[in-house]
Amino acid sequence: MATSFEKSESNEALRERSEVLSDGDERDEAHYLSGWPLGFLMIALMASSFMLALDNTILATAIPEITSDFNSLNDIGWYGSAYLITQMSLLPTCGRIYTFLNVKYTYISALLIFEIGSIVCAASLNSVALIVGRAIAGGGAAVLVSGAVVIINYCVELKSRALLMGCLSAVYGTASVTGPLIGGVITDNKTLTWRFCFRINLPFGAIAIGLICWTLKKTPPAAKAGLPSKEKIKQLNLLGALFLVAATTCLLLALQWGGIVYHWSDSRVYGCLIGFILLVTVFICLQFRLKGNSTISLHIFQSRTMCAACGFMTFNQLAVVAQIYYWPIYLQSVRNTSARTSGLYTLPLIVSCTICTLSVGWIISCVGYYVPFMWSGAPVLATGSGLFLLITTHAPAWRWVLPQIISGIGYGLCTQIPLLSVQVVLEKADVPTGCVMVLFFQCLGGALATSISQNLFTDTLLRRLGGIDGLHPAAIVEAGARDFRNFIVSDHVLESVIEAFVKALRNVFILAMASAALALLASLMMEWRRLPRKKKGAPTPRGGV
Repeated sequence: MATSFEKSESNEALRERSEVLSDGDERDEAHYLSGWPLGFLMIALMASSFMLALDNTILATAIPEITSDFNSLNDIGWYGSAYLITQMSLLPTCGRIYTFLNVKYTYISALLIFEIGSIVCAASLNSVALIVGRAIAGGGAAVLVSGAVVIINYCVELKSRALLMGCLSAVYGTASVTGPLIGGVITDNKTLTWRFCFRINLPFGAIAIGLICWTLKKTPPAAKAGLPSKEKIKQLNLLGALFLVAATTCLLLALQWGGIVYHWSDSRVYGCLIGFILLVTVFICLQFRLKGNSTISLHIFQSRTMCAACGFMTFNQLAVVAQIYYWPIYLQSVRNTSARTSGLYTLPLIVSCTICTLSVGWIISCVGYYVPFMWSGAPVLATGSGLFLLITTHAPAWRWVLPQIISGIGYGLCTQIPLLSVQVVLEKADVPTGCVMVLFFQCLGGALATSISQNLFTDTLLRRLGGIDGLHPAAIVEAGARDFRNFIVSDHVLESVIEAFVKALRNVFILAMASAALALLASLMMEWRRLPRKKKGAPTPRGGV
């Protein structure tokens, strides 16, 4: 056990480190934006954030129409996986790109790549072209996701970052949840068709490119900008990125196939899992061997805050994505609402999450402490998930509005904290990589949520439907969340099928509640820190970069 003297000495060291961080910020304040330039920069980042989040979920209601046009029912999983594989697996490498290359031009190039991918998708004549376009867009998204955090880190003083990151989180969350509603409205329009789900990205990208070119007149040099080009390519470790792409592909294939397309005992499923384990092992060994040139700077995980932030983000995202994806199923299958109406009924979650995220960002900017919001957000999110378990077939409106509000508050309280915490504890050169790793685990949580939830939901639903006389379970599942009513004549059988949907959904909400509880456990590892205070008499930032 540490003595009082050792604790006092440790606290003094922390205070000295905070002062060093503050001094570093003061030296960098010549690069900080304020006033109108800062406002236009945030508009640019919010435009690209809205575009990325919308692209993640807008296809949810458009995919059935796409499969009808291309006769590609078996390719449904790839429309999401192609995007997710390239985004997840390239995130660590893309995080390192910003330590070598100009922040401004790297971000603009990524926007152009994402727009090219969107154009390929919108103009695709077959399913293969659409999948290729999604993969291209995912590669651009990997650079953009990490780029917004890096730009804020370079161009905004630390005290204001929580508020601005809260704005980005609010925009991202709003676009993610409203994506299915917007996709349904667009797809139902005979003039726009599902192709406009990709064309809608073009104006947002154009706005972002124009404003970034105007506001970032002179960007600060990257942390390792002085290295020779050959050394930069070497330190990007493209071989490591290749192994990570392969490992991610194997994992997502196993989770996508297991229990749905093939049995878990099928060699194609456990073969992918074995391949994932082997490839990850090779990837980790490669990181140790390359040391300074590794894709992931493993030394950043010596910080318990870094480990806690990654674990927290994984479980927190798993919990909220499970709710976002499966709550509309309750509305459409149990309450028999349209896709557009089910999107409107998710507004309580959207509004509560947005307001809370913005409020937390402002509060943290004022008080400096951020760890308590992780400790409070996770249990509130778990409570909201638990209240979903009380919903019945004919539950009144307040019974399903209240869980959404509570879940939205819980997620809004803590969603931005992991990214903010790593910026406080890591050295400046490691901040881009640290932020990218947190975002990587956020993507991983979302991927695990959809895969695990799908297995729980489908397995329970098939077992429940199998106990109903005169019913073919597979036909009901294939009919979809709404059209299964066309195959049922008897009201008694219909009530039994609806009840089976309710029981299957409860397992998904149990998963969300358990995941939020695990997020709370991860948050207990966080170091008690605060944002460095700005010293008195420090120079004020200029209005340009």
